[in-house]
Amino acid sequence: MSQGEDYSLTQSAGLVGISKLVNILGLLIASVILTRLLNRAEYGNYEQVWMVYNSFLPLVGNSISSSVYYFSSRSNKLRIYSGAAVVTASIGVVFGAALAVLAPAIAHWFRSDNLIEYLRIFAVYSVLASPSLIFESVFVTEKKVGLLVAGNAVLSVLFAAGILLSAFVFHNLTAVFISIAIVGGAKSLFLMQYLFTAKTGSAVGGLNMRAQIIYALPIFVSGIAGTISKQVDRYLVSIFLSADKFAIYSIGSKDVPFISIITGSASAVLFPVFSELGATDARERFVELWRNAMSKTGLFLLPLMFFLFFTAKDFMVFFFGSKYSASAAIFRIFLLLLPLRLAFYSQALLSLGKQRLYMYSSTVEVILSGMVSYLMLRLYGMEGAALGKVLVSYVEVAFLVSVLLVILKSKVTAFFPWAKLSKIVAISVAGIAPLFFLRNLIDNIYLRFVTEGLTFVIVFGLIALGAGLVRIVDLRKLHFEVN
Repeated sequence: MSQGEDYSLTQSAGLVGISKLVNILGLLIASVILTRLLNRAEYGNYEQVWMVYNSFLPLVGNSISSSVYYFSSRSNKLRIYSGAAVVTASIGVVFGAALAVLAPAIAHWFRSDNLIEYLRIFAVYSVLASPSLIFESVFVTEKKVGLLVAGNAVLSVLFAAGILLSAFVFHNLTAVFISIAIVGGAKSLFLMQYLFTAKTGSAVGGLNMRAQIIYALPIFVSGIAGTISKQVDRYLVSIFLSADKFAIYSIGSKDVPFISIITGSASAVLFPVFSELGATDARERFVELWRNAMSKTGLFLLPLMFFLFFTAKDFMVFFFGSKYSASAAIFRIFLLLLPLRLAFYSQALLSLGKQRLYMYSSTVEVILSGMVSYLMLRLYGMEGAALGKVLVSYVEVAFLVSVLLVILKSKVTAFFPWAKLSKIVAISVAGIAPLFFLRNLIDNIYLRFVTEGLTFVIVFGLIALGAGLVRIVDLRKLHFEVN
């Protein structure tokens, strides 16, 4: 077993979070670059290729990584790593071959002949990058989270720099995808070099692949259902509209990284506590924790929703250029999902032993999302597809809330912190008021967006402090916890 770095559990979790953020920012920077250097049809092709890829191979990585976490404490580590690397590499080769063969069919499906070449280059990326799908899980189990962050930082810089250089010099997606394939291969080489040199034991007795595959298969199947649910509207837009339109939709439907960091961190902390309370049947404490979590999550997400809803057009132009100002309408529709992200329905149901019920609701949600998004797309275009996704999400959450109310023997009036959430909404609206004047005073959109952001934070913060919604002692505690 290798000598790990001297980090506490909290520090390790924070570094893993930073590692994820680095990856997210790398992809975001790439989008910011490409939206300015490519036309919308080309950028739409870029997003379509990633959509096809993300619908399968990363899910394999997630499921095999789960098996690495599970078996690494129960068996020889090098056997586990070697088995996982062989499995991911083998599936990467099969997926790459399938992608190359099916490229003409997918291009025809998406009505873009250019995709044939791009998908076949990405087939090479799939082969080269597939061993690195277990990149994070290896370094976490080896307690080398500092090396994980450093490796991801260097690779993200290479990723963004390669895309910038390729797009700026060659002005085409072919060069961009070739540079992505090279960086994917470099990531795999980095991991393989570590495994060959690290003292993780010897691979005695085989690679233990069969047990890992059996363990990972249910996780992979669940991931497929979840991915289909999240991307069904994007597939529909890609199939029935042009690549140019899909580019507008894909930019508008992007998640803001800050939001996923908040919800992901809160989810990781709450899940074990919910599980403990569920096991002891502590219903009142469960509801109290639920309300408290919603209040604190709402303090970040609700003001952000109101600010971004008001500044959506400026936000799009600031980050992605004037070509994507039309994405603001799609972006505003998806912002309506933020109130649903204040609470953690899946974690609550799973901690109460309702896995099967959650699986059934997720399956029904996939079917409904496809049907409603398709109908709304045909009636109202891109905005209809987004609105259909949002409507179905609200229906699903209404069902999950009703189930939780029955299980926890609670009432709607007691289940949600209505007073605090209402106060946050009122202060958010008050924070928006000064922005109306700034919109007429400042013509430069970049200066205006920055000024709007600073003004909103100051006004909201001062009113929240005056109303007792935020206390100085809480801010000091938050600063300590962030550090």
